[in-house]
Amino acid sequence: MEYQSILRLFTTFASSNFGQKYIIIMITKTIIAIFFLTTLSVSSYSQEYDTCGNSGEEAWAGDTAAVRAFLISCGRIDTTNYDEQGKKTKGKPHHQKIVMKLNSGKELHNDSIYFLAESMPSFPGGDAGLLNYLKEHIHYPAAARASRMEGKVVLSFIVDRSGAISGMKVLRGIGKGCDEEAVRVIGSMPKWTPGKVKGKEVRVQMNLPVKFTL
Repeated sequence: MEYQSILRLFTTFASSNFGQKYIIIMITKTIIAIFFLTTLSVSSYSQEYDTCGNSGEEAWAGDTAAVRAFLISCGRIDTTNYDEQGKKTKGKPHHQKIVMKLNSGKELHNDSIYFLAESMPSFPGGDAGLLNYLKEHIHYPAAARASRMEGKVVLSFIVDRSGAISGMKVLRGIGKGCDEEAVRVIGSMPKWTPGKVKGKEVRVQMNLPVKFTL
């Protein structure tokens, strides 16, 4: 009975001139509000992509500072490790799936990095070509030479599908300018032959020791 009474009152109100005007005003306000919120959402997303999507490209390439900036203000980077059978693992991974997302949920990148490929990347000329390249291009830093410093700088980098080097990091340094020189020389390398899994080029992470010997 209460429901029917309320319905009769609403019908009477809606049929009156005042009621009709009120309903038209409320519908108009609702349409304007929806349009405003939609425009604001699109504008915010566009602005987010302009400011974060572009920096995400640098972060994806392995720039450490860009990665930190992206994680603080733009989104997240999820990683999942898999074994050789393609099952998730907490042990030593065969490859790692990486997903980069903006805070809005927009996915920027989805890819995998292999630590062990069926066909590993190779430098032009093989191991001998790599050793010759390092010998010819490394300039012993003056500070290290003056202090008679010798040692080994270990670098990590990714050989992408085109054979280019990216995401370079110093895993173990010795200082005196040797770390920077190792990064310079590896960063200026010619393209490698990319690694392959099931006949397809994949991104492979490599570790390379660079020796400094007087």
